[in-house]
Amino acid sequence: MTHDIDEKKLIASVVLLERFVRDIYQAKHSSEIQPLQWSILRYLDRMPVDRCEARWIAQFLGLTRAPVTRATATLERRGFVTQNPNGQDGRTKSIALTPRGRAALSDDPIRAAARHISALPPDEQAQFIKSIRSIALSSETSRDDTE
Repeated sequence: MTHDIDEKKLIASVVLLERFVRDIYQAKHSSEIQPLQWSILRYLDRMPVDRCEARWIAQFLGLTRAPVTRATATLERRGFVTQNPNGQDGRTKSIALTPRGRAALSDDPIRAAARHISALPPDEQAQFIKSIRSIALSSETSRDDTE
């Protein structure tokens, strides 16, 4: 019976985590920056220029190129990114943040999540960080094993 309780608690905690992440993206209208688009903006802000192509973004996010290409096109239409042909290969485009895209990152909803975590006592913050890293890395390893 204890196993059932533990499994219920585990599932409940994952449901709460899912809700926590979903709730940080309060802007739900299609005219707002969507979660995938935020991920792309964050990626572009942190990666070297030679890794700012749809294929690298898709690989990093664990997606196919199609959704990344669509999201990037939307970000470009809205003035958050620019796409320019890659000098080495005309079929690929280098993607870069515009000043508007860079400015948008100051309102990144992930910052709200970080504030919630930083409000925890230091030992709980450290445990959360350690746990989420372990989960993410083990998930990444198991995904690599199935490919």
